[in-house]
Order: sequence, then C-alpha cells, then structure tokens
Amino acid sequence: MKRSDIKTMPATPSTYIQEVDDIEVLEALEKYGKKFILSERDKLLQVGDKVYAPGKWTVRDIIQHLIDTERVFSYRAMRYARNDKTLLPGFEENDYAVTAEASKRSLDDLLNEFCTVRESTVRLFKSFTDEMLMREGKIPSGDISVLAIGFTITGHTIHHFSILKEKYYPLI
Repeated sequence: MKRSDIKTMPATPSTYIQEVDDIEVLEALEKYGKKFILSERDKLLQVGDKVYAPGKWTVRDIIQHLIDTERVFSYRAMRYARNDKTLLPGFEENDYAVTAEASKRSLDDLLNEFCTVRESTVRLFKSFTDEMLMREGKIPSGDISVLAIGFTITGHTIHHFSILKEKYYPLI
C-alpha cells in the first residue's frame, strides 16, 4: 500500500510521512534502509563528533536515535496490526539519547545495528496484510494506522539525514 492510502493523518508524525514519496511502504522502508545509510558512511565518518551548535547530537547520537525510534514505532505497528487498541505512551527521545551512551560505540557498530533493525522492520511489514496495515491504534497525538507508522519510520530517517546533509556535512 502507498502513502496516499493513509486515511487518518496524525498530527505529530504527518511531517515525517510527507517526506516520503507516494510509493509502496515496503519499497520506502527498503529504499531508505541498508544501501541508503551505508552510502552515507564515509561522510558520517568524516563528520565524526562535530556538531553544528552546542548541545546538538553527534552523528552517533543521531544514528542511535534512529535505531531507538524505529524499535518503538515497529513495536507499536505490531501491536496495532494485532488489533491491540491500548493507548501506548510516548517516549522521551532526549532521555533516551542521554542514557544510550552512543559515544561509547563505533559508528560502524551503530550502522550495522541500524541495518539489522531496518531488516527486522521490513520483515515485520512484509507479514502484514492490507487489512492489518489499515488498522489503527492510539498515540498521544491521536490515532495512527499501521501503514502510517511505516511511512513515519521512513520519513523520520529521511528527516534526520536532511539535517545531517544541511547542518553537519558542511562541517567536513
């Protein structure tokens, strides 16, 4: 199913969803998965621990954030696809970033983990029927479909790589 098949556009994730072309959700997840992130590896290594402003995340913090967020969103997708209507709490991304200690890990380790998590997400979404993709669950900002979560995951990656290209790559 494509982005244009999303019926309910949740407030918070809609910005991320709009980042993605109107393509099949599996195509989107794969397009911005392993090949995409590994194609950026050399530039990410060159940026290293530079930040464009005090208090901003490093490249490793951003990759860890992408991993953490994808795990949270994939879990939500699985719950909603299984018709679980429980309101799931949000999460505090800044608290996660502080306690994740991404600075103690190599960039390659983080990139490999991202690839593994994305492959798991792709496999999860391959298991969903069209009916499951259209099921909705509750998030703090409203209702969201499983399909919308898939595009949110993809758009979230695109969003952060846009920031990297705009604000971090000029530091090289």
